[in-house]
Amino acid sequence: MKKTLFSKMLMLLMLASLALFINGCSSDEPEATQANASSVKAAKHNKVDEGEASDSVKQKFEKQFTKNCVTRELANSNNPDVEEKRAQDSCSCIAKHIADDLAEVDAEKYLDDNEDTRTLQIKFDTATFFCLQNKQQFKGPMLFGKQ
Repeated sequence: MKKTLFSKMLMLLMLASLALFINGCSSDEPEATQANASSVKAAKHNKVDEGEASDSVKQKFEKQFTKNCVTRELANSNNPDVEEKRAQDSCSCIAKHIADDLAEVDAEKYLDDNEDTRTLQIKFDTATFFCLQNKQQFKGPMLFGKQ
């Protein structure tokens, strides 16, 4: 008796899972509409996201940001002529990293109004960590055996 009850319960469970599987795989839309929707998604992925800056704006941003960054770095430097190459490399890396995902609004405020938005500050922190984490930092002068 237990064996037949167990087999009936197992059969019922299998039929219920099969019904759920078949129902989950079907769709109310015809196959042509599904294929059309997937091609639309692929086309949207290739286009520039809404609100993202164009390539020419990104290039202007990179130039301006790199120039401002190098100027700022060399203003605090003891040897500007020696550190100019390091600052140029680091600042261009940071500018490229920020420009990868630059919004039109942020670019406009930076280029036209010379304002740093909060999102630019966050992107700057992330890009700085990315670009400078493996670079050797210059050591300060050794005075009296201490640094």
